[in-house]
Amino acid sequence: MLRRREFLGLAGAGMLAPGLAACGEQREPGVLYGRAVAQAPPRTPWDAQWRNFERNIAVNESIDLDYFTKAELGDEERMLHDLRRGRVHVGGMSLQGLSSSIPELTIAMSPYLFSSQGEVDFVYDNYLFDIVDELAMAQNLRLLQWVEVGWTHLYADRPLTHPDMAEGLRMRTSPNAAARYFCEAAGMDAIPLGIADVVPALQTGLVQGGLSSTTFHFFSTLELAAHFTLTYHSYDTGAIVLNKPWYERATPSQKATIDGAWGSSADARAGVRGLTGTLLDAMRAGEIATPEGGTRELRTVTGERIRVHTLTEAERAAWIARTENVIDRLIATIGGRSREVYEQIQAGKAQYARLQAEAPEAAS
Repeated sequence: MLRRREFLGLAGAGMLAPGLAACGEQREPGVLYGRAVAQAPPRTPWDAQWRNFERNIAVNESIDLDYFTKAELGDEERMLHDLRRGRVHVGGMSLQGLSSSIPELTIAMSPYLFSSQGEVDFVYDNYLFDIVDELAMAQNLRLLQWVEVGWTHLYADRPLTHPDMAEGLRMRTSPNAAARYFCEAAGMDAIPLGIADVVPALQTGLVQGGLSSTTFHFFSTLELAAHFTLTYHSYDTGAIVLNKPWYERATPSQKATIDGAWGSSADARAGVRGLTGTLLDAMRAGEIATPEGGTRELRTVTGERIRVHTLTEAERAAWIARTENVIDRLIATIGGRSREVYEQIQAGKAQYARLQAEAPEAAS
């Protein structure tokens, strides 16, 4: 299994990468050159998806991509900067990262906006793809495919099953406004930090916890927080994005290869969701299987057992009530087409509910 130090080492390694030379030019007639970037740790579903993408691209000999998908060329901010400027050409981004260039995407991470993965999938695939692609084009990007990060929860040095328990807690968040406003609405002290700063902040007590998907928490902060509370308060759907001029320069054959290389959104989601379930089971059991066939106990650096907390209906209702004003604050703050994005989400949710009522299998 990938351990915490390896994961964070990958996240920070790109900071040392030299400046990229502009590329993407067809140096050989008929060949489309480019760079692909991501933060996909080894032996994870994201890594497997990138290797499959590379195989599918290689079928078309007129496309020549170099792959830097293990954070070799920097964090998401750096990758997005290079994507927009044509220094790299294909990128795997979390929604939190992408929202730094497309602020309206923050709306989709509002607390308790979605109630199930089925609803998330339906809305993203049928109601959000086109408008997000339009917003991406305004930033010199194109949206290729949704991928997967997962539900966001809370890790801390204590259980957080009720918002009253979080009052005054110093919580690490990403710079994303949805995360910050969520914490502030619950009375927490939101402290935005980059990935490389999370572990030192936990070790020194600068923060007492944070917001995270199950997978990221397991591989990065598990040993520093004994309690993981399953709030299911936000969903982070990653995306594969392209540099717009590079993609538009491709021939029809090259575009067809690029369009199909990642596979379906269902395939992209399945591996990550399977891993998430495995990791949650391991955290609940307090141990995980090792590649050698044994097991490894899961404890914090101080020897505490890991505890996973599931909200009751009443506790979930308390979190919803405490944070229900966040969406209005986000729309007012972000502006742009944020209300239109929110209305698209609501339309998709309503259609999903109708399909579920008529024939549950039709909306699954």
